[in-house]
Amino acid sequence: MITLYHGLASTCSKKVRFALFEKGLEFESRLLNLQAFEQHSPEYLAVNLNGVVPTLVHDGRAVIESTLIIEYIDEVWPDPPLSPPDPYERARMRIWTKWSDEHAYKAVYVPTWDRLSRPVAQKLSDRELSRRLARVPTDERRARWQATAREGFTGAEFAAAHAEMHLTFARMDAALAGAGPWLMGEAYTLADIALVPFVERIIDLRPEILEGGAYGRVAEWFARCRERPAFRQAFFFEGKDARVSAIRRQLGLE
Repeated sequence: MITLYHGLASTCSKKVRFALFEKGLEFESRLLNLQAFEQHSPEYLAVNLNGVVPTLVHDGRAVIESTLIIEYIDEVWPDPPLSPPDPYERARMRIWTKWSDEHAYKAVYVPTWDRLSRPVAQKLSDRELSRRLARVPTDERRARWQATAREGFTGAEFAAAHAEMHLTFARMDAALAGAGPWLMGEAYTLADIALVPFVERIIDLRPEILEGGAYGRVAEWFARCRERPAFRQAFFFEGKDARVSAIRRQLGLE
């Protein structure tokens, strides 16, 4: 029995959905409305003390952190394999999954929160905001919600995010120049699954990043990823368009 607690637009949730669909696994979906703070409910905090998505529950045991979850999925359900059999090549693959956590995530979280969460959070009264913040289990997330709801993010934070976007695309483009068609060469792996939600988000937030043929190899790689059946299942989950731009239109913000 597999249960996935996830958010529709969450990049980390998309990563896990992508892995599950690549494996052809059926799962019970527990879709949380992150803008309604459902991830901070007592029921969800009993599953994941950090109050973030995604969480995979397999046979009653919870696995958290998206990169660890996709590795768990590949180990428990090894066919089709999404990791190289050679230990050295697996280590090289994990450099990419680590990059997705440490750099690609930093490229998107400020502009994503500004476009999706800020329009909702800034409407909260001081009393309601305080009530909701009291349920956020970590200092880092509490500070982020406070900034989102009131002062907003600084120009320096946006600049840092945009720099990470270019850094991520440049690193990927260089790697694809030397091998391809995938980040690890001929084999499609967790490296691709870990990065594709962030590439999709960067292009959605800043489509001009690919203008003039910039990062052409990344664009070609992303086109190949989009052709995989699992992509449609994960990124248009149950027929719902999970792009930030689409959700903003649904909320009447564009």
